[in-house]
Amino acid sequence: MATTPGADRPRSFFDRFTEPLADRAREKFSQVEDHVREAVQVEIDAVTRSVRARAVEVRPAAIGFGAAALVTFFGLALLVTAAVLGLTYAVDPWRSALIVGVALLLVGGGIAAWAKRRLPPRPAVSVVRIHEPVHPAEEHVHPWED
Repeated sequence: MATTPGADRPRSFFDRFTEPLADRAREKFSQVEDHVREAVQVEIDAVTRSVRARAVEVRPAAIGFGAAALVTFFGLALLVTAAVLGLTYAVDPWRSALIVGVALLLVGGGIAAWAKRRLPPRPAVSVVRIHEPVHPAEEHVHPWED
């Protein structure tokens, strides 16, 4: 049978005096830990309920915006198709698709450039180089080194 180290040594007066205090301290720390854990869990539950309630309120609007984005995408695709088909009366179909594609790329590039100019400026980053003094031993070349 294994024995715990120090179990066979006699208890000193100091051990007899501090053991009840240590036991009470452990009990109090355990109670405080339980109270803190319970308080944190109550807060997490309250936030979870709030987020779920807000999600239920916002769900119809989110579905509506998603449907509107999808319908708008298909509408724009049909307008591009109509532009290509309309241009086929003047030029070959492949050229009309090429012209409309290049025009869309130019418009997209212009919008991207406009959006880039609207970005907030990046925080200024300054590089400070610290010149450390070189130790004389580091400058010394080993006599056998070529």
